[in-house]
Amino acid sequence: MYTYNRTDDARINMEIIRNLWSKNELLKDVVIVHSYNGEREWWPEKYLEDELLRMDNLGHFAGAEMLLNEGVKLFSEKYSDIDYVITLAPDTWLIKPEYIEKIITIMQKEKKYHSTCPWGTEKKDNMWKIGMALDFNIFDLGWVTKHNLFPINFSEFVKKYSEIFFYQDEIIYLERVFALRFKQAILESCDIPSENLLKKVAKSYVYRMKDREPVHDERKLFWINKGRKMYWENIGLITYHDPKPKRDILKKLNLQVGKYSEYLISSTDLGYYNKGVKKTSYLKDDKKINYGD
Repeated sequence: MYTYNRTDDARINMEIIRNLWSKNELLKDVVIVHSYNGEREWWPEKYLEDELLRMDNLGHFAGAEMLLNEGVKLFSEKYSDIDYVITLAPDTWLIKPEYIEKIITIMQKEKKYHSTCPWGTEKKDNMWKIGMALDFNIFDLGWVTKHNLFPINFSEFVKKYSEIFFYQDEIIYLERVFALRFKQAILESCDIPSENLLKKVAKSYVYRMKDREPVHDERKLFWINKGRKMYWENIGLITYHDPKPKRDILKKLNLQVGKYSEYLISSTDLGYYNKGVKKTSYLKDDKKINYGD
C-alpha cells in the first residue's frame, strides 16, 4: 500500500486486509508493506502494517513512483519467498478477497506475470497507450524482480523526454511509463523473433481485469472525477475519494472490520476524514494547503 495523505482510507484499508482478507485461506498470512511519504504527524507509528517505509514526497507521479519502487524493493529483499504482490492505493478497497483468489489462481494456471486493466475509457482501452492501472494490480514477484520491472524510472524518463511532451502539450503519466516498462521486461524475459510481435506477446502475459473496465468514462474529466467509476459491486472494489459513499456501503453491508471503519460508519460529520483532503488540496490547522505547497 502506498500513501501520501489519505490516512483514514489507509487505516480502514488495512482493517479490511487484516480482518476480512484473513478469512480467505490464500490470503490469511498476507504481509502488508506500507510506503508512506506524508507528514509524520499524520502517521506517527505503525497501525496494522508489517513494515512502514517513510520517505520524502517528490510530488504526485514521482512520489507515487518512489513509494511503489521502495515497497517492491523491500518485498524482493526481505520477503522473496512470497509469490505474488498486490499493490493498492489507500483509497482503493477490495472487500471481496475471493476476487483476488480467482485472479491469482488464473495467473498460476495460465502463467500470467501481471494482472491489471487499462487506465482508460471504453473507447480508449489500449493499455500500452493509455497506461496500466496502478491503484490495484497484482504481479509475480519473482518475475518482476528477475526482469527489472522495478524501479519504474519514471523521473529519469521525465528528465529525458519532458521537453517533447511539453511541446506537444501532453502530460507524462506514470501509468503509461509503467506499461512501457512491462513491455521492456517482457522483451528481456522472452525470445521474441521480431519487435512487431512484442505487443502481442506482452498482452499474452497479462491477466486483464475486465470486470473493472472501463475505469473512466471521459478522460478529460479525470481530475474532477465526474468521468470515473468508483464502485464495482460485483468484484467488491471501492475507490471513492469521498467518504460518504464508502460509509454508506460499509453500513449497508455491516462491514465493521476495525475501530476506524466503525467510527466512519457511526459518523454523521465526515469533515475529520483524511483531515479534509480534497483531490488537489488538504486542510492543515484549518488552513487549505495545495499540493506542492
